[in-house]
Amino acid sequence: MSDPIIVRLTQSASQEVGSIKRIVGLMPAKFLVPLIDELDLEANPRNSKLGGVTQAIQNSIMEDEESTTGPLFPFKSKGILLASSAYEVLDRGRFALRFEDREVEGILDGGHNTLAIGAYILGNALRAAGSPLPRKSEIMIWQDFKQVWLSRKSEIASYIDRTRNDSETLKEKGISLLDFLIPVELLVPADQDDPEDVEHYRSALLEICDARNNNAELSRGTKADKEGLYDSFKALVTEQDPEFAATVSWKTNDGGIVSSRDLIALAWIPLSLISWVSEGPDKFMDAPSVTSIYSGKEKCLDKYCDLMLNDSITKVVGETRRELKDEQVESALKIAAVLPELFDRIYELFPACYNQQGKFGKITAVKNMLNKRDTYLTPFYRRQVKKPVPSGYIYPLVSGLRAIMTRDDKTGRIEWTRDPLEFVDSESFANAVGQYCGVIQQSDYDPQKVGKGAFSYTAAENAIKLAALTS
Repeated sequence: MSDPIIVRLTQSASQEVGSIKRIVGLMPAKFLVPLIDELDLEANPRNSKLGGVTQAIQNSIMEDEESTTGPLFPFKSKGILLASSAYEVLDRGRFALRFEDREVEGILDGGHNTLAIGAYILGNALRAAGSPLPRKSEIMIWQDFKQVWLSRKSEIASYIDRTRNDSETLKEKGISLLDFLIPVELLVPADQDDPEDVEHYRSALLEICDARNNNAELSRGTKADKEGLYDSFKALVTEQDPEFAATVSWKTNDGGIVSSRDLIALAWIPLSLISWVSEGPDKFMDAPSVTSIYSGKEKCLDKYCDLMLNDSITKVVGETRRELKDEQVESALKIAAVLPELFDRIYELFPACYNQQGKFGKITAVKNMLNKRDTYLTPFYRRQVKKPVPSGYIYPLVSGLRAIMTRDDKTGRIEWTRDPLEFVDSESFANAVGQYCGVIQQSDYDPQKVGKGAFSYTAAENAIKLAALTS
């Protein structure tokens, strides 16, 4: 087990709701160093990049250091959101943190703040050592920055020591003493000694991370909507079910309760079959990984925009809008318009299918989703069901419906090989679900492990393929 990372939060306060405790405070900038040393941005869905945003963050820091009226950076910045399932409260506002599952724990939000402040610390450390600064291209994205950071750890450590013991010399050279404070939110289990509390805490982190990071995705979604990249898909969803289409939020703050990102993610199930992303002479881009429909919706949105901005797929109409012209993509989106209905139907059927070989209601992840109202709704059509189902269990099965999709050799169009709603309601599909449920047991019943595990999707598709052949 690795050593804990020590952070200090001044003026801290805690709040506790259910199985999650939130501790908020201000962290002296020096304590970011061990976090950067040990953590990457695995838990953060976006790969941070230097640019206008990070430059503005650094400018705010420098303004604070030169200010004679008092610091404003803690009020200008959202700071950093951390999550750690194992922690110890020490003296003087310090916390010892262990990030045990790096896929979901660590820096959940604030990747650009981390990169901007990290690059600021690195630059000052190298100036203090009299070393040349790296070119911007060498630290442009997080992975590259982290490599440079680790290669200069001795100079960074020496610099941090000098901010304490040789501050006057650094001041004379105009080198920062890192006296500024970073707003930090720390999420921990309410009771880290209670396994159920910890399990519920971890299962909630993915949803929290997704919600905290959706502003940028929605901004891109709003831009995509303005450019017309959604128009054909919106029309097909409306054609499929006008009432459901009215509930979809295609751009920021338009009042819809269903996120367009969720629909775009599902759309990559049939889109993954088009010749433009499949191996062959027509391919010009890769589809997002199959697990991205569950845990990387921002990647699915980015890839969708990249696809729809290609001149082979859409054409420019007017000054800013584009119109779909490719029949393959249109046919895939027509299939995608049916997937929310299929998702909800599988959601409804799943508990009974699971009960053929186990006790669905005894799964801890299911019990953690129970509420006092005893009211549960399907994710898309908001139909009432008896039991809640972790979405990580459902995504591989919906993805597995590719087994009953095909690309026509002559037209290139993506088509169903059979009526999908009838197939999902069939005994053959129920048997396929029963076979797939073994993956849940092998994954320790953890919805995140199921939803983020590539093997889950392979197992689901193979089971459905076999069911389709025998039905």
